[in-house]
Amino acid sequence: MEIIFKRFRQGSEGHSRDYEGVGLGLSISKAYVEMLGGRIWVESIEKKGSTFYFTIPFNN
Repeated sequence: MEIIFKRFRQGSEGHSRDYEGVGLGLSISKAYVEMLGGRIWVESIEKKGSTFYFTIPFNN
């Protein structure tokens, strides 16, 4: 799962994909979350879907 958070990488890198994109969205999200002192992760169930979570510190 960590590969999807790397720049220009996607979960499936085969030549016959049903979707497009360069694989930057999650790496940008990860950079912002980590810049704010948080963390981001994914939980996935094959053929059911994925849920993405992130935490960032809150100082009141």
